[in-house]
Amino acid sequence: MPEYIKELNAAALALEQAKNVVTVSHRRPDGDTIGSALSLATALEAAGKTVRCFCVDAVPISLAPFVGAREFTADPGVFAGADTVIVLDSGDLRFVGADSILSGLTHKPVIVNIDHHAINEKFGDVNLVVTEAASTTEAVFALLKVMRASVTPEMATNILMGIVTDTMMFFNPATTASSLHAAAELERLGGDLKKVSRLVSKNKNIESLVLWGKALERLKWDKARSRVTTAIMVNELNGMAPGDDAVDGLSNFLNNNLSARTIMVLRELEGGMVKGSLRTASDDVDVCEEAVKYGGGGHRKAAGFAVRGRIVEKENEWVVEKE
Repeated sequence: MPEYIKELNAAALALEQAKNVVTVSHRRPDGDTIGSALSLATALEAAGKTVRCFCVDAVPISLAPFVGAREFTADPGVFAGADTVIVLDSGDLRFVGADSILSGLTHKPVIVNIDHHAINEKFGDVNLVVTEAASTTEAVFALLKVMRASVTPEMATNILMGIVTDTMMFFNPATTASSLHAAAELERLGGDLKKVSRLVSKNKNIESLVLWGKALERLKWDKARSRVTTAIMVNELNGMAPGDDAVDGLSNFLNNNLSARTIMVLRELEGGMVKGSLRTASDDVDVCEEAVKYGGGGHRKAAGFAVRGRIVEKENEWVVEKE
């Protein structure tokens, strides 16, 4: 049995007692938070629960084939009748945009916090935080087993989506024996690994690649720190509207193809904001620590932030000067 069986049992009991559930996915939703919500929603509805899915940001177009007809809403009204709220893949309530909503409710729903980030604030009434898991969907899969839920091929595909996106097709250092074992089991249950693989490997458009070209031209290498940085300026978009997926994709590409200890891609936004995307493949580096300094967060090996400031070019790096 997993070392976190006590937490699994507590989460399973809370969901067994639930009647009206809201799943909450984080801002800039990715395959892990959406895959967690989809698989849990399907299992809970099969058990007779009413489930609504909440996310303050729109689900990326790349995930539409997985979402299907299910609605992810940004309407805070869905919390009004909820007795249970499941927060998925977030270290705190601020990142999901639900902190003020939940604090303003006239009733107090049970909060089930399911995550795998080491910086998780344990904000739930029940905290299933599995830091050794490669993804939150891996923790969800373990929970579904404890709940004795029937995992359909569609659910298996959605759980696979989280594992594959957070391990970059089992390529990055987040990959573990446990995640590989879970992926194999999910494929046996009918999970469509080919469909999920296309999400990770064939999700680029021409506009994003043009932007990548500009960013690659200005790569800077700090040899002493083994650090690569680059920047994307707002005036270079020329009407393009690439989302955060494009920037994260560039960060992952650089991390997978360079031997640098750390990668940072900075993106200038309208209104004096800068977003940063940090990556590392080194086991002894925690890029989340740097992201936290800018008010962000994430994983040890993949993190991000958004801060008011400007991008400044120095001799061997691009940096953010905060206002």
